[in-house]
Amino acid sequence: MTGILELPEEDAKKSARKLEEALENYAAGKYNNAVANCLTALRLYRTNATEIYFVMGLAHLELGTLATEWDINDTIVACENFSVVISRAPECAAAYYYRGKAILRWGNNYRRALADFEKVLELEPENVEARECCEICRRLLELQ
Repeated sequence: MTGILELPEEDAKKSARKLEEALENYAAGKYNNAVANCLTALRLYRTNATEIYFVMGLAHLELGTLATEWDINDTIVACENFSVVISRAPECAAAYYYRGKAILRWGNNYRRALADFEKVLELEPENVEARECCEICRRLLELQ
């Protein structure tokens, strides 16, 4: 029988398990389940919040892209989640990359997306995908 107050280490283990489930659901294309797992993991224990927000951002990015009816709200939430990751881990190049991708899907803020892709190149100069995204953003800015 568990007491009214859970021990922090028990909550940490439960949170870690929910994050694992979120990753499994994400890999299986069950993005809504991944988001639900992440929210539960955050509620249980926030020590691994950076990883949780990252996975939640990925899931929302997919939901915003793959929805039968494209839902901008998921794309906006993805941007917000990646912004949280960046605030907690400013050296995380992947968070800048995926936030840039989300910004492109959100609308035509090519300058803001370009800034994220350029930050990726600052952190990872050999990142081919970020370099290609920079070029795309620059071309789109020229057309405006």
